[in-house]
Amino acid sequence: MLRDSLKLPVFRAERVTRVYRTGAVDVWALRGVDLSLAEGEMVVLLGASGSGKSTLVNILGGLDLPSSGRVFFRDQDLSRASDRQLTAFRRDHVGFVFQFYNLVPSLTASENVALVTEIAKNPMTPQEALERVGLAHRMDHFPAEL
Repeated sequence: MLRDSLKLPVFRAERVTRVYRTGAVDVWALRGVDLSLAEGEMVVLLGASGSGKSTLVNILGGLDLPSSGRVFFRDQDLSRASDRQLTAFRRDHVGFVFQFYNLVPSLTASENVALVTEIAKNPMTPQEALERVGLAHRMDHFPAEL
């Protein structure tokens, strides 16, 4: 038996749907998605524009809730979590790289990073964070200068 097959899922989605309602129109972003992801597993999510990729990632990351179905992170049922629980989940377990970065243009790189490091449980300094991604030398630059 393969060693990886013994790993318990980190994420599990069961019959997840997401419907957006705009007036009288229902837009189905997800229809009955089942998914299981093990720790250390590398996954690529491919699909046409509008196929629900971002919706699924937002639900797995605790940024959105499914319309129906259930989503688990380890033993935690994210689909039934409160806003406070989802905030703690995102803070402690999730890292996002957004397609479009959301930096405050009037703040330096260091100040932008400080916005996030100040809410972390065990924060590193903005300088440490920028060093990790090779941007320590740009810490006093504004987003347009990066």
